[in-house]
Amino acid sequence: MIDFSGYTRENIENDMLSQVPKNIDTRQGSVIQTALGPAAWYLEGVYMTLSQVQSNAYPATAVGEALELIVKTRGISRKAAAPAVREGIFDVEVPEGSQFKTINGANSVIFVSGAALRSTEEGTYKYQLTCKTPGIIGNSYSGNILPITAIAGLTEAAIGTVIEAGTEEETDDALRARYMATFDTASFAGNIAAYRNEILAIEGVGAVQVYPAWQGGGTVLCSILGDNLKPTLPATVAKVQAMICPPEDGQETPSANGYGFAPIGAAVTITTGTELTLNITCDIEFVNTLQNGIEIYQTEIEQKIQEYLDEVNAVWGNPVKSQTISYPVTVYISRIVYAILQISDIVNVTNVKINGSSNDLQLTETANLQQVPVLGTVVINGD
Repeated sequence: MIDFSGYTRENIENDMLSQVPKNIDTRQGSVIQTALGPAAWYLEGVYMTLSQVQSNAYPATAVGEALELIVKTRGISRKAAAPAVREGIFDVEVPEGSQFKTINGANSVIFVSGAALRSTEEGTYKYQLTCKTPGIIGNSYSGNILPITAIAGLTEAAIGTVIEAGTEEETDDALRARYMATFDTASFAGNIAAYRNEILAIEGVGAVQVYPAWQGGGTVLCSILGDNLKPTLPATVAKVQAMICPPEDGQETPSANGYGFAPIGAAVTITTGTELTLNITCDIEFVNTLQNGIEIYQTEIEQKIQEYLDEVNAVWGNPVKSQTISYPVTVYISRIVYAILQISDIVNVTNVKINGSSNDLQLTETANLQQVPVLGTVVINGD
């Protein structure tokens, strides 16, 4: 690639002035310098544009719309942001399309009522509520909501559980990674690469493990995580199941008759991972004797450990590049120590234990059980 970094206004102007005969005044403010200065400034902008054009011509450096155009050559599109779907709880029947607003100040969002849900409590009515704002903003709020649409007799309205989590638009890095993965193994006729590429392109899916012939020939198990790289919701599992391998009408088990993406003869079951809570204890030596207790570092230490676990989950669905189906997921003691040592006031970390063991934790990743590490309690003994 051409290095355009040296083509600055100053360098361009100096280069042009160096070609002017020595007997002509080129000092600052001279006629020649005044004439060439704007031209040099303009040319710097041209070279900046050329640098952007060059960067956006390659998938490794392209961003935004340029990256989207490149990945389309492999049949890949950026996953759009999706709105959260929540459970709405009311004391009267609510017409479809009614609007409600959350009560949380600047983060307030509007939900729109949809299909009715089954309610086991007499006098309570439940409906799907879809957030009008796509993204994760609709996932967190729970509690009372205010009606925007006038509804006769309504005195109680609240938001309950998450049915489908809202997701943000796919980032350039995630989109680029999916594009690059298509070159590892050719996607063809229901091979592992085909399942991975198709499932990872679905909104709300962040990782997938594929286990072929898990219950004999013609059966496939695909275990997915959500965009947050944690076990996903039943609604997301059902959505992916319907797209990849839906059941026959009136049946519950996946059909091998090829109604979805799965080829004829393949019965594909979609599931999600199982959380494994990691309770961590450790001894920590600080630079100075603590005056206010360990509590002031507790949150920061937990954050550093969580960042490491996020890295582990980021490769949860990456198989070993071999002719065996294996998804090694390990939480290393040494990496926990390294993560905590990133905090400047900490000089040493010892006696780290995960769920009471001082050994590295090898998670179970099989067709029967796919574990996902989730941070539990962190107990710190400080000096």
